Amino acid sequence: MTEGGAMARIEREWQAEHEGSALASELHRIMVISHRQAKGFIDCHCVTVNGEISEKHGHRLKAGDTVKVAFDPEQTYEVMPPARKLQAGPFETLWEDTHLLFVFKPAGLLTVPTEQAGEASLAEAITESYRRRGFKRFNLYIVHRLDRFTSGVLVFAKTPEALHGLKKHFELHRLQRVYFAILVGELPENSGTLAGHLIEHAKSLKMSVATPRKGPGGGKRMPAGAKEAVTHYRVIERLPGHTVVEVKLETGRRNQIRVQFADRGFPLLGDQVYGVESPLLDRQALHAELLGFKHPVTEEQVTVTAPMPADMEAALKALRNQARIVRAATGVKGEEGIFQPTESRDHKLKRVARAKRFDTRDEASAMSTRPRRDEGPDRPRRTFSAGDRPPRSASGPGDRPARPRREEGDARPRRTFDSAERPARPRREDGDARPRRTFDSAERPARPRREEGEARPRSASGPSDRPARPRREEGEARPRRAGGPGERPAPSRRNEGDERPRRTFGTTDHPAGPRREGATDRPARKSVPRTGKPKPRKP
Repeated sequence: MTEGGAMARIEREWQAEHEGSALASELHRIMVISHRQAKGFIDCHCVTVNGEISEKHGHRLKAGDTVKVAFDPEQTYEVMPPARKLQAGPFETLWEDTHLLFVFKPAGLLTVPTEQAGEASLAEAITESYRRRGFKRFNLYIVHRLDRFTSGVLVFAKTPEALHGLKKHFELHRLQRVYFAILVGELPENSGTLAGHLIEHAKSLKMSVATPRKGPGGGKRMPAGAKEAVTHYRVIERLPGHTVVEVKLETGRRNQIRVQFADRGFPLLGDQVYGVESPLLDRQALHAELLGFKHPVTEEQVTVTAPMPADMEAALKALRNQARIVRAATGVKGEEGIFQPTESRDHKLKRVARAKRFDTRDEASAMSTRPRRDEGPDRPRRTFSAGDRPPRSASGPGDRPARPRREEGDARPRRTFDSAERPARPRREDGDARPRRTFDSAERPARPRREEGEARPRSASGPSDRPARPRREEGEARPRRAGGPGERPAPSRRNEGDERPRRTFGTTDHPAGPRREGATDRPARKSVPRTGKPKPRKP
C-alpha cells in the first residue's frame, strides 16, 4: 500500500502471439484467471488494445497487438449486464377481476423471462407494476404464452384456483382462440382445416411437421415426441399475392400456425424463421384477436378481444392500395373482382338452426310477458249488452241445454228424468244404510243378512253332495276321516315325550332290516380312485 492509503494498481502488458484470438480468451490464457473475471476487466474499462480501451469480449486480436491490463487486486470486477434490446413500455390491461388478468401483449416483448439476463418480459413488467401499487406479496401464474413477435390478448392467473381451472381448460381445449394472419400467396379454397403432428428439433429448437416412419412391425408410426395439431381457417380478404385469414385453434402447440401454413407453401408475411423477410412488416403478421372461455371460479362466460396493432394495419393498408393500383391499371370498375367469401352449406344450416332456436326463445319470452293474475280476486268476466251477444240457435232434442252458473256454496242441482226414464234415486244421509235392491217373485229371493260372528249358512246339499263339516272349537283336535278296509287307518296322536312308533310290514312286504344305533355302526365306504375326466355337474 502506498502513502495516503491508496491501493497500488497492478499493470500487465504483452503482445499477442496468435492471430484472431478473442480478447477475453487472451486474458484468460495469459493472466490465468477465469473467463468471468476476464470479462469483468473488459466491462470496467481496465483493458486497452494498442492504447485504446476495448469494450468487446470477443474483440479479435492480430499478431503483434499490444494488450495492457491495469486493475486493483483488492476490488471485484463483475460482468455488467447487457443493455436491453427492447424497452418494455407500460402494458395495457384489457379485463381484470380477483382471479384473472387479461393484458395486451405488444410484438417484440417476451411473455416470461429467459435464462439470459437483461431481457425484458411482460410477466416482470406486470409484477413490478403491482409492487409499485402497494402489493407486497403479489403472485402471477403463467397459463400460456405467445411468440415473442406475436401480438394480442394474453391471460394470467392471480390465484391458485384460477390457475388450476385454466390449465384444465387448455388441456381439454375448452376455450375459443381466434387469430388474424396475413399469408404470402393466394389460397385456392375459402376455408379448411390443417391437421397433422408437430415435432421439435433438439439442435435448432425449430418446429416442423412430422411425417410417419416405418415401425418395427412393418406399419407406419409417428416419431417420438410428435404432438397432434389441428388448425381451422377461413379466408376474409384476398389481396394481390396475399391472403388474409381468420384462424381458430383447436390445439395450442408452439409455432403451430406459422409451421402448418409454411409447410403447405403459404408462410406468414414477415416470418423470418419459417418464411422470408418482407419490406411491409419486420415481424410475422400474426395477431391474437380473441380469447374466450368459462370463468374457472365464477363459471361465467368471459370473452376478451384485442385491437389490431398499428404495424399490421399499415401493412394491410399498403396491400389494399396496391390492389387499387392493379385494378385501375387493368380497367376493372365497381365490385368486379373483389373477393366475397361464400357460405358453405353446413355453415348455412347451422345459421338457420340457430335463428330458429332464437325465434322460439322470442315467442317463449313474449308468452311470459303476459300479466299474471294475483291469487284471490275472481277472473273478470266479459259483459255483453242485449244487442251484442247473438241469440242461441234452436237446439234439437239431442242437444244439451245451457247450464245455469252456480254460486259458490250452492248445492249442485240434480238432473230430472221423464216418466219413461229412470226415476231419481233418493239421496242418502250420512250414516244411513245403503238400501238393498228388491226382486220380483220370479227373481232370486233376498238373502238374509248375517250378524257379526254368526256362522255362514250352508246350502241344502243333495245325496251326492258332500255333507257339511261341523265347525271346530279353538283348541279342539281335528277329527280324522274314517277309512275303509283298503285305506290306511288314522294314526293315533302321540303325547309329548312318547317314542314315535315304527311301521311294521307283513310277510309279503320287504322285511325290516336291523336298526343302527349310532353313526359309527355304518360300514365305511371304500374309496375308489377317480379316473378319466370329471363328471359334469347338472345345472
